[in-house]
Amino acid sequence: MNYGDVVFDPLKDKGIISDKDRIKERFPDKDLVITKKFLDARHGKLKLCYRVEDFDPSMQDLKIRSMEKEAMPYLNELDEESKSRYPSPVIIGFGPAGMFAALILARYGFDPIVIERGRKVDDRIRDCEDYRRGIRGLDINSNILFGEGGAGTFSDGKLYTGIGSGLIGFVNRTFYRHGAPYEICYSSHPHIGTDNLRKIVSSIRSEIEALGGKILFDTEFTGLKMNNGQIGSVVCMSKEGEIEIPACGVILGIGHSATDTMRKLYADGIAMESKSFSVGVRIEHLRRNIDIARYGVDSAELYNIGAADYKLAVDTASGRKLYTFCMCPGGEVVASSAFPGHIVTNGMSYHARDFDNSNSALLVPVTMEDFGEGVFDGLKFRELLETKAFELAGSNDNAPCMTYGDLASGKVTEHNDPALIPSYKPGVTNCDLRELFPQFITDTLIDGIRLMGKKIKGFDSPDAVLTAPETGSSSPVRILRDKETFMSISCRGLFPAGEGAGYAGGIVSSAVDGINCANAYVRSVGLKVYNYKS
Repeated sequence: MNYGDVVFDPLKDKGIISDKDRIKERFPDKDLVITKKFLDARHGKLKLCYRVEDFDPSMQDLKIRSMEKEAMPYLNELDEESKSRYPSPVIIGFGPAGMFAALILARYGFDPIVIERGRKVDDRIRDCEDYRRGIRGLDINSNILFGEGGAGTFSDGKLYTGIGSGLIGFVNRTFYRHGAPYEICYSSHPHIGTDNLRKIVSSIRSEIEALGGKILFDTEFTGLKMNNGQIGSVVCMSKEGEIEIPACGVILGIGHSATDTMRKLYADGIAMESKSFSVGVRIEHLRRNIDIARYGVDSAELYNIGAADYKLAVDTASGRKLYTFCMCPGGEVVASSAFPGHIVTNGMSYHARDFDNSNSALLVPVTMEDFGEGVFDGLKFRELLETKAFELAGSNDNAPCMTYGDLASGKVTEHNDPALIPSYKPGVTNCDLRELFPQFITDTLIDGIRLMGKKIKGFDSPDAVLTAPETGSSSPVRILRDKETFMSISCRGLFPAGEGAGYAGGIVSSAVDGINCANAYVRSVGLKVYNYKS
């Protein structure tokens, strides 16, 4: 039986400590399972809503089956004779796309080989923290972008996505089986938190290795070798020297910041095109102010509600749209540069989302009319902003920063709300962002933030902090592939995947694309693909 929406007033139910307990108190004599959870903050009243159904152990759909972690059946175990006919598929990059591609191929019975320029997650954590604290400079192979789990490991771990795919539930359940909170299987806005993600990616790697996969860390892809338009081998460089790996299939999950790799691929003859993308800033407000504007109450006073999020988009007087992206409630703005001499910002939250500030990207779309039609013209536009930001802030790894009030008035002051401290590390420098961005971007920011202030009270506060630039929301380059086979149009056996290839934007969409490319490889060698979309 479906019980419809079961509504609670979180202001009155502070003593109930979990989703399960809330439902048990309302229905003490029934065995129910939660299928969806969402907050309704419309009409000035906060409501916590659940959708629940009777628990039926005979149901095969995991969303209403049980909460225990079950073992995923192997999809199609290959015997040793079958394996010998195919060289191990190679995966370049161990972010969400590469990780899920490797997991699926390992479950099929292939022994995938993953090439990852970065390090294991524990080493990444140490390297990134040393950079944030100013103990060492940026490590170009171990940072927030490169290493086990990719850029998503150092993010809020958002699992909601705008794509439509039956694989979304599969991805979320995989995260759950590897240690994510069960609530991601029913929450309308699921998130894991970077603290949980760090453990989960390590667990997924262990499963891949247990099934015969191999991950080569600290190993950088340097080129492809092709025979008559067919992939032949992958060349990479490790600490021990150059390695050449034979391959009849390569999944390319390089991430959107591996710009040096993109240029190598283009030099190898891989077809690409320039594409539109977005640039902007990170905006920070006090978390409690956003909570009160959205909920009418500070989320710190409630249990199991979490800091308020938002998603906004406005059309501005400049003729451009301004929209929010990757909103991190109760989080921090983090350094997300891939290379020395560049400044890039991003956002991150832990699962509790209980830091003082909330932040999101404020992005303005840019097109070929803004930067040119060459394959790498968009990339050059992005890189110019990043290097200019480095110089503008003092060439010391600080990020340029300005209040909204100063941007709107056209001046730079030292006055900030003492309670609202910019969270970016290593640090920020008060700068005039008009010197960084083209005028159409600053005009769009000024008018767009004003309009967003009409939607969320205080969003346009003069003390709101703007830290720049945010340039990594998507790739400015697309690696061209066939829509049906997912294979590169210029190299048979090469499967461009995820954000870096220009086909995803976020953890879940990248993971789904990686799975699709893994399945495409399986079909390309004549094997049956298992259907596990439900």
